[in-house]
Amino acid sequence: MPRYSINETRINQTMQELGQLGDSPEGMLRVAYSPEDIAGRDYAVKLMREAGLETRIDTAGNIIGRRSGSDDSLPAIAMGSHTDTVPEGGKYDGALGVMAAIEVIRTLEEQGHRTRHPLEVIDFTNEEGTRFHRWLVGSRSMSGLLEQEDLDAEDDDGFGLGPCLADIGGDISRIEEAVRKPGELAAYFELHIEQGPYLDRSGTPIGVVTGITGRAVFEVEIEGKANHAGTTPMSTRRDALVSASKLVLAVQKMAAEQEICRVSTVGSIKAVPNAVNVIPGSASIGLEFRDTDMEALAAAEQELRRITDKASVDDVVDIEVIRHRFTTAVPITPDMQALVAEAAENCGLEWESLASGAGHDAQAVANIAPVAMIFVPSLDGISHSKEEYSTPQDCANGAQVLLELLLLADDRL
Repeated sequence: MPRYSINETRINQTMQELGQLGDSPEGMLRVAYSPEDIAGRDYAVKLMREAGLETRIDTAGNIIGRRSGSDDSLPAIAMGSHTDTVPEGGKYDGALGVMAAIEVIRTLEEQGHRTRHPLEVIDFTNEEGTRFHRWLVGSRSMSGLLEQEDLDAEDDDGFGLGPCLADIGGDISRIEEAVRKPGELAAYFELHIEQGPYLDRSGTPIGVVTGITGRAVFEVEIEGKANHAGTTPMSTRRDALVSASKLVLAVQKMAAEQEICRVSTVGSIKAVPNAVNVIPGSASIGLEFRDTDMEALAAAEQELRRITDKASVDDVVDIEVIRHRFTTAVPITPDMQALVAEAAENCGLEWESLASGAGHDAQAVANIAPVAMIFVPSLDGISHSKEEYSTPQDCANGAQVLLELLLLADDRL
């Protein structure tokens, strides 16, 4: 039996109220730094303060609520996630982790339970990375992983990160002050919807996350020769879009048939001049590979370069492979996994182990502290969509396990 019970009605009410901020017929529009995002952040701050947390915004724009422990010389145990969304996204991704962490604090307050460790609830800014095409901005700032190119990034309209951070209470000129040193946090726990189909298919209420996927992102640029679509013989064409199309299928096969990596996706394609009566002279595709095994990602890159070299010769086109991002996979230590499993069992909930195919703030925080993640089912495995849904019972189950995990960690860390 769990030591204390969270308020199931209250956690789901806060999820509903947060879900109204930025809602639209197409889905959630709480994109980082937007007015809707600021409204969601303000709501999180309001709840944190009502729960008795001393709340501040660091120079990276992260919202941090702190509760003293009986021994404030101990490092804090942190919980959290993010409240920003992708465009036309869902109401549960990230939001559940923040609302559940606040619910844990509320429950402890109501029970009069003072933990040994100080506690922190963190709402990380710009996890999704939709704007500026830079993800995990808040958690990477805290973990000392931001690079100069992140700070210099501009959005699609030419606006820089600095004014956006100022809008939410951050300060790009002092962003290094947001960095936390290893040892400042005893642990970081993140509750999240699975965003995949496995728990929903198996009917298992809790997922114990074994690791967070690595991600390799590439752009492939192809230069052929533009020419008249009606007068150029098929045998002499150097059609960049045809070459790109072959590569799309080859990349898909790398995971689906060759099983070089767990998943492979071509998510964008462009052709120039993009006219029906002109043979495309150039084309580009954006693609990514994901796997929790970094050797698999390296093998996928090697295969990508092999097939593009072959396509260049076969199709008489010039091809350049540009690596944009290579995010390291993060294994979650066996002791942290065991703690989550024990918490689930104490709550009378079945669990299964699974890896995360999506990136999370815990991936960055792992650079400075031990991390653990709890998953709850996503209906039909749908996420980043207005159809994203986790039942009220699943949300409550996750919050209950998070509370029990925190109490176990407070006893043992």
